[in-house]
Amino acid sequence: MLNRLFNRRNVRATVWGLGCLLAVAMLLPQGNAKDPVKFKPFKLQTLDGTKKTLADYTNKVTLVGFFFPQCQFCKISLPEVQKIYDKYKDQGLSVVWINVVPQEKKLIPNWMAEFKITAPVLIGAWQPSLMRDYDLKATPTHFLLDEEGAVLLRQEGYKSGDEKLLEEKIATVLK
Repeated sequence: MLNRLFNRRNVRATVWGLGCLLAVAMLLPQGNAKDPVKFKPFKLQTLDGTKKTLADYTNKVTLVGFFFPQCQFCKISLPEVQKIYDKYKDQGLSVVWINVVPQEKKLIPNWMAEFKITAPVLIGAWQPSLMRDYDLKATPTHFLLDEEGAVLLRQEGYKSGDEKLLEEKIATVLK
């Protein structure tokens, strides 16, 4: 009987089933309405050395984006997000981008000019710390926060159309 339970077909089916359950569990939203996930506060510098914290951007719906100037997907995504920022900034949207590769700090002014970026850019101090603190696995990564800093949406990486989902969520939250 044990031979039947542990034959290769049953083991494969069991492993496949457990894998599916794990994948579904990872896709389920984390937290609930009573216990929102809070975005970890930061204290970083602007290009001119001014210190900024997350509190400088709260009391508004805030989009925090992690990028680096030579990221090919960032070069496509961030100009689209800039258009969203331009459209909704007078309705209460705040946007801040955080560079995750401090060694590329010198590239940021030209990058901002090339892509007509007007949202504030902060310089991450130490890449491994940013990756750990915000569980970054890809750039760009965007976090949409409510007025109290609770995470409403996390968008990792970029594929065509992501900006539409982001704009829909922003429009809904700002209403």
